[in-house]
Amino acid sequence: MVAVCLLCYELAPEEHWADAAPDAELAGAARSARRRRRHLLAAVLAPYGLTVSDPGTGPHWVIGNRKGAEEVAAGLPAIWQAADRLASRTIDVLDPTLLDALGQGGE
Repeated sequence: MVAVCLLCYELAPEEHWADAAPDAELAGAARSARRRRRHLLAAVLAPYGLTVSDPGTGPHWVIGNRKGAEEVAAGLPAIWQAADRLASRTIDVLDPTLLDALGQGGE
């Protein structure tokens, strides 16, 4: 699955396909999906002392830490790279404790 995500990322135009809305009817759904992605990213990054904010344009996200450092990242691979640089410890998105906490929050 990771190889497919990276391939899609490398071949995609600057705007992520999930952010594109061809007409006004779909624009609301695209915004809602983007909010869900931000919420999920925030839940995953919070235990590592990181934040994510959405400037609302294109594929860009702002990843920050508690010391005030921030990086702009475009796309999921860049988000993970920025998070690795900004976190005070190694990020493991498959950490059982993290997965358990995410499962608790979704109930």
